[in-house]
Amino acid sequence: NKRKSPTADGGVVGGGDGFGRVISRIKALGVQSVYCWHALFGYWGGLHPHERGVRRFRPKVVLPRHTPGLLSVEPSQAWDPISVGGVGTADPDKLAEFYEELHLYLAAAGVDGVKVDGQAMVGGLGRGLGGGPNLARHLHAALEKSVKRHFPTNGLINCMCHSTENIFNFGDSALARVSDDFYPTNNASHTVHLANVAYISMFMGEVVVPDWDMFHSLGDAGPLHAAARAVGGCPVYVSDSPGKHDFNLLRQLVFPSGKVLRAKLPGRPTRDSLYADACRDGVSSLKVWNRNEIGGVVGCFNIQGAAWSRKKGIFVFQYESAADVPSVVASVRPEDVEGMVTRDTDASSSQEFVIQAHRTRSLSLLRPGQRMPDLLLGPKEWEVYTVCEVLSARGVKWAPVALDQMLNGGGALESCSLTRAAHGVKEGAAEGKGGKGGGSKGVVGETLLYGCGALVCYSSVEPVEIEVDGARVRAKWRASDGNLVVPLGPREGTHAVVVRF
Repeated sequence: NKRKSPTADGGVVGGGDGFGRVISRIKALGVQSVYCWHALFGYWGGLHPHERGVRRFRPKVVLPRHTPGLLSVEPSQAWDPISVGGVGTADPDKLAEFYEELHLYLAAAGVDGVKVDGQAMVGGLGRGLGGGPNLARHLHAALEKSVKRHFPTNGLINCMCHSTENIFNFGDSALARVSDDFYPTNNASHTVHLANVAYISMFMGEVVVPDWDMFHSLGDAGPLHAAARAVGGCPVYVSDSPGKHDFNLLRQLVFPSGKVLRAKLPGRPTRDSLYADACRDGVSSLKVWNRNEIGGVVGCFNIQGAAWSRKKGIFVFQYESAADVPSVVASVRPEDVEGMVTRDTDASSSQEFVIQAHRTRSLSLLRPGQRMPDLLLGPKEWEVYTVCEVLSARGVKWAPVALDQMLNGGGALESCSLTRAAHGVKEGAAEGKGGKGGGSKGVVGETLLYGCGALVCYSSVEPVEIEVDGARVRAKWRASDGNLVVPLGPREGTHAVVVRF
């Protein structure tokens, strides 16, 4: 008999299995959205032809026939259990019905979206059906139509989908995993994971929003993964075991509300990393750049020491011990963030940038063509740099840089300006009371940002007055490097900051 769908509140429509009550209990704990996993063909091996509940979809077991190109890249596909045992594929004319029934059941239980895995197999299953691309076209059209109907927020994560049969048939779906699986207990896999997502995003990022997959916050690779997600322009997922969390690390990625500061673009290698073997050459760091609404961000990583072995079919260490993995040197310049430096030579000569290092909190002023001092990174070490253009008016140089303590703190900034005040110094600011190095310049800096805590700015002189959301606040200014820290308070939300000089 056709399975009936439980309702989200635990009630049952025509009989049920309690799944709706499970989802309700999860959401009662404060979880806003729940996604469910299923494979493109239902489960790994598809639908069983003799299973009474799925006979109406007329499934047939098909042995995949992989292309020579795929087998040359991944020979193990020839003896993969699915390749040997086959996949139960629904009749193409029944695909829409299959997804509709599956997603109706999930949506009625309160599920908000699906992660659809196992898509890589589609290219080898198109024999007699017009080929893999034709089968993929029908599959994705039926899948996305059903998702659109039952999960109106476009709740679809594509997974194991790197073949062009899949990618070029994404119509409405926007999110796709660009990595191999996350292997929490395989220490050799963590550094390779970062290389995979950064370089694959070069291609897939032109079509989808790259998903860099989950990670564990606790453990020696947790900070490495977290820093990568901060510059990746990707969603942030953790798959921590209950009670095993590094909350200090997670707070640098996620606000109390659960919101994240996601960069605007897919994270991609900088130009000087494009042709470097950052996993195996013993000298290169991996540098990943991205843009925010204001400024940009660059992540530097030492991911030397391990790689995928095609001969063994596993991730392997290249050194006998972790102590043997070499340190590498990373150096950041404004040009690492594509589009930050204008191509007009005359205009770029007047540009100036401030770069903040997340871990050391240091600020540096650079012009185009200049580099930060070399940074020595030990095994699995990293640094995240926020890059912002400095604004100037009447001898004042100023720039809002980043939300303090956040890995991609520059992602909090929504707008900024530095202008001459219409009537000079605001009424109430005493003449000549600018403080050390400051003065009544009649210049106003303004920025709008989201978050809580404190805002780090660069300021060449000490401000006369600072307001946050219309109320005066006391800020800390450091003359040695222009570091200006403006308190925002504990309220998470949008804040308007006005700095007067």
